[in-house]
Amino acid sequence: DNKPIIFVYNDAGCDTPERWMEASHGEWYVVMKLFPGFESCHVQPNSWHQYGSGKENNGVVRNKGYSYVISPGFWKAGNDKPWLPRLSSGVYCQNVQKMLKSGDPWQLVLSFNEAGEGTMIEASNSWSSGTPYGYYLDCLHGIVPVSAAKPTVMLQWLFLVLIMFLVAACNF
Repeated sequence: DNKPIIFVYNDAGCDTPERWMEASHGEWYVVMKLFPGFESCHVQPNSWHQYGSGKENNGVVRNKGYSYVISPGFWKAGNDKPWLPRLSSGVYCQNVQKMLKSGDPWQLVLSFNEAGEGTMIEASNSWSSGTPYGYYLDCLHGIVPVSAAKPTVMLQWLFLVLIMFLVAACNF
């Protein structure tokens, strides 16, 4: 669509997608965080995603047909212990492969450098691997998307590696 993409971490309620779609004036590709009942909203954004640590599913949050999110762990700043302890390279790499095979339109990594939630995968001595990247990025390095011929999939993978969320909750 040649539009900039905006990921929205929003509250529940059908009024939120309505406000975002109105504010975008059709000039943005709006991807909202889904919530219970999102499918029944009269106004729908361009797409939906889910945000979460995957605590209950070993670092995976999947909403089939919408998004597949993987996390290397989750330890929010200020908490005494992690919600999801750091995953081993083997488990994380398996999650990457499952995500690739899912076919879900949004395949997202939580996150490249979100230190406040302890989800970063950028290079660190804590998960060094003998490469300059560390084992989390090693799992992503060199991956060719299943549908490499589709430009939209390539665009999604660019966002996968570079960013997870552009926008925090906003009220219009």
